[in-house]
Amino acid sequence: MTQFTRPMKYTTTRTLGMAFLALAPIAVTAQGLKDRVANKYAEQFDYPRVAAMYQSQVDKGTADAADLRRLALAYKRMGQMENAERTYKQLTDSSAAAPDMWEYAEVLRANGKYTEANAWYAKYAAQNPDDQRAQAYVRNPDLFDRLNRDSASATVRAVPINSPQADLGLAIMNELLIFSSARGEGVGGKADYSWDGQPFLNMHSALLKGETATEPMVMRKEVNSRFHDGTASYDSVAHRLYFTRNNWHYGTKQLAEDGELKLGIFFSDVEAGEFGNQEWGALIPFDHNNPDHNVGQPCVTHDGRRIFFVSDMVGGQGGTDIWFCDNLGNNWGVPQNMGPKVNTAGNEMYPFVDRDSTLFFASNGHPGLGGMDLFRTRLLPAGPGTVFNLKAPMNSRFNDHGLVLLRDDSTGFFVSDRPGGLGSDDIYGCTVRPPMMFLAGIVIDKVTREPIEGATILLKDEHNAHVKRFQLETEPGGKFKIDAEYRSKYVIVANKNGYFQKEVSVMTDADPLENIVVEMTKYDYAAEGVVMHGETEQPLAGAKVMLYDGNDQLLEELTTNETGKYAFALKPESDYRLRVEKEGFFKQSARISTKGKPSAIIHTDFRLFPLDVGQVVRLDNIYYDYNKWNIRPDAAIELDKLVQTLNDNPTVKIELSSHTDCRGKDAYNASLSEKRAKSAVDYVISKGIAKARVTSKGYGESVPFAKCVCEKCSDDEHQSNRRTEFKVLSK
Repeated sequence: MTQFTRPMKYTTTRTLGMAFLALAPIAVTAQGLKDRVANKYAEQFDYPRVAAMYQSQVDKGTADAADLRRLALAYKRMGQMENAERTYKQLTDSSAAAPDMWEYAEVLRANGKYTEANAWYAKYAAQNPDDQRAQAYVRNPDLFDRLNRDSASATVRAVPINSPQADLGLAIMNELLIFSSARGEGVGGKADYSWDGQPFLNMHSALLKGETATEPMVMRKEVNSRFHDGTASYDSVAHRLYFTRNNWHYGTKQLAEDGELKLGIFFSDVEAGEFGNQEWGALIPFDHNNPDHNVGQPCVTHDGRRIFFVSDMVGGQGGTDIWFCDNLGNNWGVPQNMGPKVNTAGNEMYPFVDRDSTLFFASNGHPGLGGMDLFRTRLLPAGPGTVFNLKAPMNSRFNDHGLVLLRDDSTGFFVSDRPGGLGSDDIYGCTVRPPMMFLAGIVIDKVTREPIEGATILLKDEHNAHVKRFQLETEPGGKFKIDAEYRSKYVIVANKNGYFQKEVSVMTDADPLENIVVEMTKYDYAAEGVVMHGETEQPLAGAKVMLYDGNDQLLEELTTNETGKYAFALKPESDYRLRVEKEGFFKQSARISTKGKPSAIIHTDFRLFPLDVGQVVRLDNIYYDYNKWNIRPDAAIELDKLVQTLNDNPTVKIELSSHTDCRGKDAYNASLSEKRAKSAVDYVISKGIAKARVTSKGYGESVPFAKCVCEKCSDDEHQSNRRTEFKVLSK
């Protein structure tokens, strides 16, 4: 008989030390009496006797390597990690077997000896370069420091429902917290489980009270048996409780071919009783129970459309995997494996899916602090996203697992055997927030592929807001590392003198986060500038900037971000045209050239005005000689820009107007402004703009920009009133 609701400390192959308990006896090849007796005890999960037998051989000095391995395994199963560490040290002192190195590293990690664990992971990885579990530790030697650093993304609190025995296997059922306990209450509660001397697990319930739970009670015999009854999930749509127990159905055992009694999922409907009470319906096995494989730890999604569960069935990644089935109405569809993003060669367990399609689970195969750690991943249409470790304080060097959340998707409960509880596994309350993330990569030259050192890295979040505290310079070799709070998207911005600014978007639920490559383009010739709102002069995002060659062939285009900046690489001895447009704004363009220049950074800013009827645009730097109205060369430069704007917006009609300040006679000012406006219109028409598109108007001093008493106006106010403008008549 086995179960996977009582977490042990460790796992091997099919024995899920943290929930799937001993699914197979200790494998032995020697034919000696001690091995046969030890095997007998292992079949009964009596690891204390197994350990005593082999420790006796060690004490006598007669233990060989096989004896030490069995002893170490027994200590792990009992949670005696210091003894397991000592035994594996004896093994590795005399043997260079790779499996022993791995197990020694794992035990060192569980005991919080991270520096020593890293050293042994490295030794193991040298012999097993394809083992991704080991490589994950080798590639990130500071992993433990980052995971163990309290991220402040969660809080952990005690709840008053624990016992000195194991309390675990959580589920939410309406206003109840369902859990399993070995406190000896209920059906079969007085029988001890030889593995740890505690009673078999029975399901209990407690009342949910805000962030805690109270008044624990054992559940009725309809859902508890004489063996283990564990991790449950309530389908609120079908009013059905799914839970894990040994394959024991109404007194009938379903044994595997090897004689083991494995685990299955069973369910019972909550039905209305005769006097309005709720009653349990018939006990029904899950469609995909199999006597030869363990199936358990169900999690039904809040809409009842999918069930997730844990199994060691054929077709997984190794150990125990998380699987799922879709609800087909009258039955559950074919089991599908979650795949290698979630499942590893280790053990993945305790799936829970919140209302935001985030999968939480426990694993000892993904890099973690020790034993089982809690992880999360978004369930995307294309499959699971990036897997994140929940870090401290949710995780510790002990076993942390079984997270469930209430309807708010942040308040919940989980299980841990960390110190400070009442004993064995205890239930803790928690508030979970988005995790901290680790982004790392390299900045390189796009052409030479050489690292760029000293580039400035700025991190922006999914809303393009600067996360200023993460502005840093690349390390030697062009490398960078950033810890940041979780966002679904980040933009990494790299800057370096002599290179164009480069932005790289990272979708954190899908993209690799530790091998980001930022390619920067070096330049000798470049066009750069800022696109601004014409009225506010603030950078304008969403403007399309296009670069054309001298023959008006489009070479490149980009869309401005919130900085409004653009930049293009140019060639020597070449002519270009820049064109800028944004929906609802005037289009603009400008011609530039690198001819005759040994190197050049050509800076051109664009002010885009809204293209609305009645929109008024001031033309700067339109100056006239005193009492004159002829177009001076400096004014012609500005009017040429207006001509270009009218060419870029061929359907627009405008009124071109001139204004004076308040000094002088009204009639004189009106006449002078009319002549200046007409002179400007004549110039524009002379440049090829149709006469019907431009009219002139002199307003004199009648429409001042600065509202001031004439005698008290400052020189600046007088200057602002002497202006040339155009107004949009139609578009």
